[in-house]
Amino acid sequence: MSTNPAAPPGLRHRLRRGLRRGRHACWVMLRVTVPTFVVMDLLRRLGVIETIGSACAPFMSIFRLPGEAAIPVLLGYLVNVYTATAALGSLGLSGGQVTTLGLMIGLAHQVVVETAILKTAGARALRLLVYRLVMSLLVGWAASRLFIGSGP
Repeated sequence: MSTNPAAPPGLRHRLRRGLRRGRHACWVMLRVTVPTFVVMDLLRRLGVIETIGSACAPFMSIFRLPGEAAIPVLLGYLVNVYTATAALGSLGLSGGQVTTLGLMIGLAHQVVVETAILKTAGARALRLLVYRLVMSLLVGWAASRLFIGSGP
């Protein structure tokens, strides 16, 4: 092994660092997803998921999605992608439905936090917020026509 301080780290060091970072990333994901799964299961047992689904069904039908799909969309828009993904996983949706929701959430996620950051950076935050939400809905509509049958 080289004693030159400017030499790149060895394979063993890189492997350890990668494993450490991977373990940290898994821990962060577990801290978010496990509580979300538990809360979603509790809400389902209490009938809250069905109530939300019934209330949101007319709007979500535009995207050929069940009303319950509004929960991961709102979580993605307001909280973060990981929480939305955990909620999404607990609903038992089809591949096309998951793809449609993933595209919608990917285009407009964490809108509250990111809008504040954009405003602080001097960007036209409100205009970008509206743009992101409109694009999310348009892409969701188009994706539902491509990936979901004539469903709900």
